[in-house]
Amino acid sequence: MKRPRGATGQDHRLQLVAGQGSGQATTESPRSGSLRAVGSQSLADGARADRRELPAMPATAASSIHVVIVSLHGAEPPLWRRLEVPSAITLERLHQVLQETFGWHNFGPHSFVTTYGEFGGPVRPTSRAAKRAAGRRDGSGVALAQAAGDVIGYLYGYEDEWKVDIQIEQILPAAPGVAYPRCTGGQGEDVPGEGYRGVREFNAERAEDAAEDGPPVFPWSDDIDPEVETEMLAHLATVLVPKS
Repeated sequence: MKRPRGATGQDHRLQLVAGQGSGQATTESPRSGSLRAVGSQSLADGARADRRELPAMPATAASSIHVVIVSLHGAEPPLWRRLEVPSAITLERLHQVLQETFGWHNFGPHSFVTTYGEFGGPVRPTSRAAKRAAGRRDGSGVALAQAAGDVIGYLYGYEDEWKVDIQIEQILPAAPGVAYPRCTGGQGEDVPGEGYRGVREFNAERAEDAAEDGPPVFPWSDDIDPEVETEMLAHLATVLVPKS
């Protein structure tokens, strides 16, 4: 049984329109869902990275965008979106974008694991995540352009049930009159929402649905419509002023 993303009642079936940085269409996931290592530990395991001093904000950040691939770690089949977000977006604002993208409602703690350390919001004092809070910094004043390496790990939930890979694909000048963030492609019609206890349960129900429904008649039936996804992000969007 498919669980709805939220209470909007909209059809969230999307169609892929962008390739991996080339502007050409593709039907393959640009990433398998694995996270790269930070030091000797893996971001996918929620390992705490060494705390390092953040670099200064790049001078071009106010008028540029980061093209990122956000993929649900461990999802089978792969579930991912290609998003264009302001380079100067704070990690806390990016958290809101990811919550909307994957149908979550901010019911649990979250954190970003980066090469500069861990950043996030408040946690419940009795949760396991609280044990890591002492070494975690507030992400509300940290920009993606400062913290971004090749990959950032996003953790969500009281037991770190959900992990999202954030791959930086390109950095581009903002287009005049375009509101960001916006979605330009992706795959995986269903999003987890708050109805599952982690990716294993989510995968199990997706596999059960696939067995009941049989193989797809059309190979693109699990692709997404970027316009619908972008509409869901409209309340978080802003228009950047291109650098003259």
